[in-house]
Amino acid sequence: MSNKTSKVTIKDIAREAGVSVATVSYVINNRTDLRISEETRRKVLQVINLLNYSPNQAAQALAGKKKQVYAFSYFRSDSPMKKASQLQTLEYLTEYFRKRDCECIILNSDQPDKCDQADAIICYDVPSEYFYRLGDCNSIPLIALDCFINDSLFFQINSDPERLKREAAEFFRGESYLFVAFGTKNHEKEMFLRRNFKDLFFINEADALSDITEENILTTDPVIAEILGRDHNVLLLPSVTEEKADLLLRCIQLAYDRDDSISQHDLYL
Repeated sequence: MSNKTSKVTIKDIAREAGVSVATVSYVINNRTDLRISEETRRKVLQVINLLNYSPNQAAQALAGKKKQVYAFSYFRSDSPMKKASQLQTLEYLTEYFRKRDCECIILNSDQPDKCDQADAIICYDVPSEYFYRLGDCNSIPLIALDCFINDSLFFQINSDPERLKREAAEFFRGESYLFVAFGTKNHEKEMFLRRNFKDLFFINEADALSDITEENILTTDPVIAEILGRDHNVLLLPSVTEEKADLLLRCIQLAYDRDDSISQHDLYL
């Protein structure tokens, strides 16, 4: 339902949430002088989000909390190398959000489940099937980071292959290079990379590094860059930067507000 045509009323919210109209009003206006359980408050906000009621007021209620809580969902790898890479990315983003007075939690990746502790879920390099199962369990915003969902309902943020190729061509002065990346369970991401980079090498284990004979290496992962940098000419263009984190935060805010002013949800940086 579009923001511009929504006719949902506060009574509709109260009915769907199973609470009184007064309770909905208290939540929207962030009343602190009345005792409303966190469970009730969160249920009302979820219904507001689902029915797209008065996004500005809903955002105000969300903003009234002392801290926003963001959950990270990712597939833990058995590879020590990729596990180190995942940890590095999560630490970077956790610190980024901490500086903006937000809290972060990590979800169990074994089974998609309902998340009542967070205001949004950031899915980092997960299979699209898992993303949708997680979405079926939750009504809070889901954002796809470094993975492809290819659904206009959700924001997906990935590295821009044209920028990578442009900077690599300049750095290597037109010489050939090999793009090295960790393997991914997101099939759409793997196919996307294969289409955009003719010389591509996926790794998961350290032993595979000995198979690389090319001199020039492009990668978006600091762990790969550190290891291959000892014997190769490496260009590191990190997949997670402050600029990308800024875009991630902006997308979360747009998803909160159900802002339809930006029709393009497939974003590259």
